[in-house]
Amino acid sequence: MSDQRQQWFARMVQSGLENQMFSPSDVLAHATPDVLASHLPPELLSKVLAASLASGSMTPENVLATVTPELLAQHLPHEVLWACIAAAAARAGVTAPVRA
Repeated sequence: MSDQRQQWFARMVQSGLENQMFSPSDVLAHATPDVLASHLPPELLSKVLAASLASGSMTPENVLATVTPELLAQHLPHEVLWACIAAAAARAGVTAPVRA
């Protein structure tokens, strides 16, 4: 997997979150617990669990505080991240045809 592609996905997810095109719960609707468990390394999953136990809850915000967009892009299939980005674009009307 190319570093440039990985960086692009990380920036797109970070930008989508910062610009409120999607929320942490939107990201985790695509990066489900099964996807995370299948693709994240055990030490990162352990950090997610430890952070959740320390905060008293496992929220999408808490998960993404540990599993940053950079880590998502590094470990998850990019098809998962693309589905999140595409869904946000569709909700925002970005994919609608332009009428002249």
